[in-house]
Amino acid sequence: MKKFYQSFLLIIIFVQLIYSQGSWTIIQQPTHKNLKSIFFIDSLKGWVGGDSGLILFTSDGGNSWILQHSNVNTTIHDIFFLDSLHGWGLTWHQNMHGPLGTTFLKTTNGGLNWSIEQYQKDFTFFYSIIFNDSLNGWVCGYPGSILRTNNGGSEWREVKFTSVQFSEFPIFKIRFFNQNFGIGCGGVIDIFGVIWRTTDGGEFWDSFPIGPEPINDFQIISEDFVFAVGGDYEYGTAVSHSTDMGLNWDYRTLDIFGIANSVAFRNPKEGWLNLKGERKFLVTIDSGRTWMEYLIPDSLQPNKIIFVDSLHGYAVCDSGYVLKYKPKFETSVYDNHSYRKSSEKIFEVNIFPNPINSIAKIQFQLASSSFVKVDVFSILGEKIMTLAENYFESGLHQLSFNVSQLKSGIYFLKFKQDKNFIVKKLVVIK
Repeated sequence: MKKFYQSFLLIIIFVQLIYSQGSWTIIQQPTHKNLKSIFFIDSLKGWVGGDSGLILFTSDGGNSWILQHSNVNTTIHDIFFLDSLHGWGLTWHQNMHGPLGTTFLKTTNGGLNWSIEQYQKDFTFFYSIIFNDSLNGWVCGYPGSILRTNNGGSEWREVKFTSVQFSEFPIFKIRFFNQNFGIGCGGVIDIFGVIWRTTDGGEFWDSFPIGPEPINDFQIISEDFVFAVGGDYEYGTAVSHSTDMGLNWDYRTLDIFGIANSVAFRNPKEGWLNLKGERKFLVTIDSGRTWMEYLIPDSLQPNKIIFVDSLHGYAVCDSGYVLKYKPKFETSVYDNHSYRKSSEKIFEVNIFPNPINSIAKIQFQLASSSFVKVDVFSILGEKIMTLAENYFESGLHQLSFNVSQLKSGIYFLKFKQDKNFIVKKLVVIK
């Protein structure tokens, strides 16, 4: 009876996916060059960037495109526009031996003219750029670099990190909840997927691991719901979500081959991600709890996916193709920022008190009976001890952790349940 119920539930989910989500269609091939970056300020106006310094602009939702002269001939890795006039871009200048460093692009007239300026440090490569207003912006990249500007990009300076543990780890993206709180993602394959977090407007950043593989992209749907993706080819696609502004994360791997490198939710329920090298999307209609495969039209390879709102989504692909999302039923625009998410926890962990100077209580909630292992690591990633390595029934459990043998400092507790993986930070003060 149980197997019948599970099979029936899977059929219901599959039918919901077929009849709930929209579809993706090819709207243009404005170039034969690979397209790598995309940014839209509304449903009609947008820019795409690609190989050989290519930047294209559309004012009619991708039906037609105008070539813009970027004044560079290297790949445009990211584009960001604050409004219809003010925009920035990133590329890597190079010589015959390969990339040498980062070049910043800037426009104040919607891309009709672009100015360029090389960053003074060689072998520093930035992946993502973001501006909160016309003056304050940030870039992030490798090795473990975040820069900020207070004058619209005329000058850049390094921010400060509270920990040196992940100082060499690449940072792929940063975004802000509000004026003070922001997060970033990155990591190194087979070592750690890392989240960076600021609470002071981007001046100081903390960092902590949330999984064993890099986090390549994330989207802030609301202050109560952030969804991140990554993975590797050995364990497959990895997804993670946070419901407390990026402080704690639930990490798990999917039984799907491929590395997720871009994610976009069109509303709090329906989200899409693309798999690097796999020529397909994954789609969810239940806020990321279950995912189904969606084959790309004409076996195209998408590189970046975005949703401007719940009705308008775009994806850029290799060989110059642009895809557009076609909603199935929806006729009104849904505002993601008005949504407050209450996400189901697959594996929930709480530590209290924290900071601690004596005995910490560790509570964890299991949705199903399983084997659980809890390890303690130093801030340098050295394993100190194993707190638990047992089979637990479903439900609420509690462990006690006497920290009297530990010195003051920051530690990480790694909870592993089957393929699920959570890391919690513990602060010891004596």
